[in-house]
Amino acid sequence: MSFLFIGSTGDRAGHSLIAWAIAQRLVEKGLNVGFLKPFGTNPIHIEDLWTDPDAFLFREVLNLREPFDRICPYLVSEEAWRQKETQEIIDRIKSLAQELSIGKDILLIMGSRQIFFDDVSCHVSDIAITNDLMADFVLVNRYRETSRSIYSILSVCSLLKDRIKGIILNRVPAEKLEEIKDHVVPSLVQKGIPITTTLPEDPVLSFRSLGEIREALDGEILWGDESLGQPVSGMTVGSADLRGKLQLFKRAYNKIILLAPSLDREIEETATHRPVAGIVLTGGRNPAPQLLQTAKNAGIPLMLVKGDTFAVLERLEQSTPPLSPKDEIKVRYFTELMDSNGALDRLVETVT
Repeated sequence: MSFLFIGSTGDRAGHSLIAWAIAQRLVEKGLNVGFLKPFGTNPIHIEDLWTDPDAFLFREVLNLREPFDRICPYLVSEEAWRQKETQEIIDRIKSLAQELSIGKDILLIMGSRQIFFDDVSCHVSDIAITNDLMADFVLVNRYRETSRSIYSILSVCSLLKDRIKGIILNRVPAEKLEEIKDHVVPSLVQKGIPITTTLPEDPVLSFRSLGEIREALDGEILWGDESLGQPVSGMTVGSADLRGKLQLFKRAYNKIILLAPSLDREIEETATHRPVAGIVLTGGRNPAPQLLQTAKNAGIPLMLVKGDTFAVLERLEQSTPPLSPKDEIKVRYFTELMDSNGALDRLVETVT
């Protein structure tokens, strides 16, 4: 039995998606995988109790039977556990790790939003848990700037040393990718830092569905319920993308145009008109019958939400839906990215 801790140097680094890809590859190799996330974030209400989205995700995709309060014992929304001593919390996590590892070949442990102490909601660090469990460690670094990424990686390596089995530099902007691959990575490798792979910022992985947008905005679908799975790649308050009969919506001032991803990114970047995935009418007032009929004729989903257009737009931009079992297309896409240079298999071989 072994423990594999997956930690992150920053919020939205993608370590949930990376953990899912690793777990899936371990299962494909015939291993029995367990899951533990000591500290839950962004609690969700399911099965008459509050739990963490990652606890729900991995319980589903790994077909686990353990209760949520074992998979994720400490939620950010609960106050009582913060009064406990650090060692008491670590001891319980160690006990749960042993319990959850029974009958498993490897226990996957997910860290908090980030490995450092910037999150005041939790006074127990991922570093302390990793060392106490004597776990292997995979670090996910979300690229912000080169100097910051190097500093974060070197700092973690100095604290965990040989426990680090792989480092993934994730969400690197396209204009920085060549510099990172040709200069930064070789320099770190020469220092003995186990860099696994460098992955670009990819808009496909940030797509959300119409259904997710409806949930985020508490919206009402006026037309197009059957298209809730349609992916959305962007949004605009302009009318330049309205073509043909949809030009009638130029008369509706309170609206947000949801854009569909193009199959050809180069065409998408240069096109005058981008494909429309749906239209959100703001203000909470039902549209004129002509607008509703136009949406039906064009096969474009129509959503109604309350609130001012720019307030709704801000809510949408700030809301980041957690991964769910329905996001299998994202993990497949991400796995393909890692498999393009054999990075996922190399990582899995290192930790098994």
